[in-house]
Amino acid sequence: MKFCSITIRIKPLLFPFLFLFLPLLIQAQPLIQSSTFSPYSRFGVGTMEPSGYAAIAAMGGSYTAYQNDTLIPLFINSGNPASYSTNRLTTMEFGMHGSNTNFISDSGNVKRHTASFNYLSLAFPIRKNMGAAFGLQPFSSVGYNTTSYTNVDSVGQVKNSYQGTGGINQVFLGFAIRPFEKCWQKFYSQKFKALRDSGYHRTIKRNRFFRRALSSLSLGTNLSFLYGTMDYYSYVYFPYSYGNVFNTEQYTETVVHDIYYQGGAQMAFDIDSIGHYNLKNNLKIILGYSISLPKSLNAISQTTAYNFSSQSNNVIQPFDTFAYRSSTKGSIYIPLMQSVGLGFKSGDKVTVLFDGGYQQWSKFLGFGGDNQHMRDLYKASVGIQYLPSRAAIGDWSYLKRINYRIGARYNTGNIVLNGKSLSDYAFSAGLGLPAGGGRFRLFAMANLSAEYGIMGTSQNDLVQAKYFKFTIGLTFNDRWFIKSKYD
Repeated sequence: MKFCSITIRIKPLLFPFLFLFLPLLIQAQPLIQSSTFSPYSRFGVGTMEPSGYAAIAAMGGSYTAYQNDTLIPLFINSGNPASYSTNRLTTMEFGMHGSNTNFISDSGNVKRHTASFNYLSLAFPIRKNMGAAFGLQPFSSVGYNTTSYTNVDSVGQVKNSYQGTGGINQVFLGFAIRPFEKCWQKFYSQKFKALRDSGYHRTIKRNRFFRRALSSLSLGTNLSFLYGTMDYYSYVYFPYSYGNVFNTEQYTETVVHDIYYQGGAQMAFDIDSIGHYNLKNNLKIILGYSISLPKSLNAISQTTAYNFSSQSNNVIQPFDTFAYRSSTKGSIYIPLMQSVGLGFKSGDKVTVLFDGGYQQWSKFLGFGGDNQHMRDLYKASVGIQYLPSRAAIGDWSYLKRINYRIGARYNTGNIVLNGKSLSDYAFSAGLGLPAGGGRFRLFAMANLSAEYGIMGTSQNDLVQAKYFKFTIGLTFNDRWFIKSKYD
């Protein structure tokens, strides 16, 4: 007699769907690209975007040890591709991002607001121990507009203006597998009975623990295509009597397009007792590791510089090009980035996540081979999720089925200017609001997150940013590509 089993297959239509969908993602760059107004986005490749969607953002960005270990609701953790192997339903997720930032300096305060469609991805199971995902999300953002003044002898006050726009997006295709999952099943069926009959109970527990931990090991990778354009402008305005001759503009356009690699691993094991005490709910411990390999990205840069006269209506009239560099091939070196994570989960109610990371930005090289005042970055974060009751019914049941999340994060920053490190820290909170669902039906969840943080300092002629960020994400789970077979 055979037990009921579920066989998961990928339909042949999936592959044409992938090839049709990926070009649409690439064309969606203006829609997806996240924006920033930080003056520090002129360094490196811009402000690096976080590796996590709305649910992860609410928990301080702790993603390395975060995995799908319940049937519903599922989510997509693109920061650690090893999590894809635990998806048992097809999951689609997309989100919007916005911010309200107050830039503080010795010369005054400036407020900026931004909002944009931020990410879109789809994850699905391939087999019981395999999963895959693909989607589009921002990699970095450039967006600044700053002004400074210099007094020049016999000339007067000279105005310098710097502007930048654009950024880099990534289209990713990921895959994950638990290669040793059958080890536990084989041990349980072949050796458990023999060990039990021989009376080696401690040996049984010890072997069972390590076999189950090994069988849970998941290995994953993301293959990403990075693409985007970063535009940099610098203007020099002389006083009116000199402006018609000496005003200058320099414009540089840098286009990036290359392949980028990310990898990850996760392992989980259960503890049902500590010492002589049996736990009411099994305690699950999850270990995670994520790495982004260093890469010299192919880039093409073009620079133009010319004199201009400024009309009374602020219209720039070019009249003399004094420097021009046609499209030149080069590279931008993105350094090694890695993180480790530790997670604890008590039943379905409480999840606690810890993350630590290291990014080797001291090795960064821009298009011209300049390090641009970059230094190594260290980061840490913590996140907590609480779910009162996944299956609550009756009065006030909806409030008990909401996921409540809080978190905090800190990083040392990867830029040093005027002898100051530009560190960044933030506190976050959010909700996961379930919407409908049930057996054989679509299950949806709205994930809301809010974050308040402070980046940089206003000392030493620098700019400090106090920001409030919000993310709204929608997650849908359904039984695509799943065929049930009963014997």
